[in-house]
Amino acid sequence: MSDYEESLDQLLTAPGSTPEADVENIRQACHWAIEAHLGQVRKDGCTIIEHVVAVTTNVMQFAPPDPELVVAALLHDIVENTEVPLDEVRGRFGERVAGLVDAVTNRPDEDAAASAERAAAAGRDALYLRLCDRLDGVRRSPGRGEKGRRKFLDASCAVHLALAEQHFPALAEAMRSALRQAEGAQA
Repeated sequence: MSDYEESLDQLLTAPGSTPEADVENIRQACHWAIEAHLGQVRKDGCTIIEHVVAVTTNVMQFAPPDPELVVAALLHDIVENTEVPLDEVRGRFGERVAGLVDAVTNRPDEDAAASAERAAAAGRDALYLRLCDRLDGVRRSPGRGEKGRRKFLDASCAVHLALAEQHFPALAEAMRSALRQAEGAQA
């Protein structure tokens, strides 16, 4: 078992966190994500799987237990950053998970606002997943180059924080805190 699987296993087996019947499905998604993202690194310097686990942790922290949302969090970058097609996600984990993954998969022609709007149009869970993803990006933004970091933080404040404030107060508070810390890291 990898360190990532062990970290996730601790979250999954915490009292009251996830029904036992769903744990195996989540473990399969975790294992698949680890294999698919092996060796991939993000612009902020962390591995994609570190980011995936952090986003999944955010989802589990701020939302009521929802095993399919947890699976979607684990797989949210798999279509965007690997050769895995959305149909394979659908075949393995069903229509809802595939729909959530598709809703948060970045498109080459979209800016941050368009991507967030598309997630919001796909429903509350897709927007929630998009915002949990962005929260981790804000937390990791000090690892980005200055120009990219500034643009990322500005969009996070203008678009994502505003959406979080409208729909998810606890997530909005975490995002405000992360934005303050990221701004402080720039000084």
